Amino acid sequence: MHVKSNNSFSQRIIAVISFIGTKIRKLFSWYKDLWVKFTHNKYDEFVYKRGITMAASTLAVMVIVPVFICLILQTTYYWTTYKKETIYLSQSEEIYPDDNIWGVRGCYTRHCDSDSSIYFRIKPSLFHHLWNLGHNGNVFLPDVIGSSVPTGLTQCEVISYGIRMRMTMLFNVYPNILKVTCAGVEPN
Repeated sequence: MHVKSNNSFSQRIIAVISFIGTKIRKLFSWYKDLWVKFTHNKYDEFVYKRGITMAASTLAVMVIVPVFICLILQTTYYWTTYKKETIYLSQSEEIYPDDNIWGVRGCYTRHCDSDSSIYFRIKPSLFHHLWNLGHNGNVFLPDVIGSSVPTGLTQCEVISYGIRMRMTMLFNVYPNILKVTCAGVEPN
């Protein structure tokens, strides 16, 4: 009996790594050519002012492009999952003080059970600051939003966005609160 070994998975991994490596090598080659073209004068001498400008521009692009891409993705996420709803919130707490991230617990109904409960996050981001500047005229402060949620079960109007599936909580993905307006403490 002859057992045939199957290396197709290893071959696929090697093919993917070699494909990515080729693209990265081409990118660096293009950048090197651009560097030489921009930083050298017609006598093929290096010009320090051009070199400093090119280095600063490269650093700016490496910072600005990812921030801009994240802003576009978060804006798209907001527009596809936006909700303005009245729910019952019961507690907020700062769960990651170093990152200024708050957790808020609530329920869709007044009588909370495992089927109607929901958990939100309040966290700073560029999109949240821009949204708050446009809607309220000031920067987004998670402490202000989180502290406006009373400790008792309270009916609140919440502006939020995000996926509301329990499975996503395993990956630390929660809906985000942008604004909370609470009516008052509900009697038990």
